[in-house]
Amino acid sequence: MMQNGGPGMMGNMGGMMDMMQRMHGNMMGAGMGSGMMGAGMAGGMMQMFDTDGDGTTTPEEMRTQLQAKLSEFDSDGDGNLSITEFEALHSAMIREMMVDRFQHLDADGDGAVTPEEMAAPADRMERMQMMRSNMADAPARPGNGQGMGNGSMMQDN
Repeated sequence: MMQNGGPGMMGNMGGMMDMMQRMHGNMMGAGMGSGMMGAGMAGGMMQMFDTDGDGTTTPEEMRTQLQAKLSEFDSDGDGNLSITEFEALHSAMIREMMVDRFQHLDADGDGAVTPEEMAAPADRMERMQMMRSNMADAPARPGNGQGMGNGSMMQDN
């Protein structure tokens, strides 16, 4: 553990984010699409750091927000996060994402996820697979959706 709040601390905060992404990446990212876990780390946590709301998180925004999280969860005020303090931070961040996912699944906003709402991501995935399959099986058609060609078929009136 670091003994001071020097420049190395910010490197450790970046390492903390890397570790959290590795810990939860399979649960929150690729493979799940916009389904049950959504955009996850890329959407949820990165959006949390986008303080000016421009859709992009800069390294400075991330530094500022990570430092604020460190200060907020450093309950003994020593400038470092103990495992207990980090656990509180981690739990709070995971809870925010969990609530977002719950609200995403609770399509009618009634505070309960029904079996139909729970299955909705799988239903969307099934529809997408059927669409891809239908597109792959469709016979080739003349033209490729780019209009009438180069104009040589058009007649002057």
